[in-house]
Amino acid sequence: MAATLTAPSRRFYATRRMIQGLAAAVVCLASIATIPAQADDHAAMAGSWRVISLDANGNLNDSDDVQKIVVVNEPNGDWTLQVDGNTIAKGTSSIDEAADPKTVDLTITETNDGNNVGRTYEGIYELGEKTRRVCLAMEGGERPTQFFSAAASGHVLVTYEKVE
Repeated sequence: MAATLTAPSRRFYATRRMIQGLAAAVVCLASIATIPAQADDHAAMAGSWRVISLDANGNLNDSDDVQKIVVVNEPNGDWTLQVDGNTIAKGTSSIDEAADPKTVDLTITETNDGNNVGRTYEGIYELGEKTRRVCLAMEGGERPTQFFSAAASGHVLVTYEKVE
């Protein structure tokens, strides 16, 4: 003999199915919504960016030598590091624009001397119209949470300007 549900029970199960369906839709929409945002920041970063200052472990360097460093970013997240026009390293990046602050993981895929290939550096970034900042943890350190590089922090803070 099949059990019959009362009207309140039917409403309860219908409401529960509706809530489960809405939750699944929200999860799907949230994951879809992050894809264009990531693509947008990668697209906005595309082009050449000159280093204007580099602060490693609290040691600020904004000399002419630092300004010879240029990073060329592709819209898909690939990047090339150049010094005086010579390629020093290449790699890929993945970003999470939904994080606060926004996060970036930079993986080295090729270097001119073969060192550090496969190494990933975790960091944070902020992107302006003509400038951007990236703060990275070096030597396997924890991802920075602020745009700050203090003595012995193991962090490198780099400020770039867009090359026209």
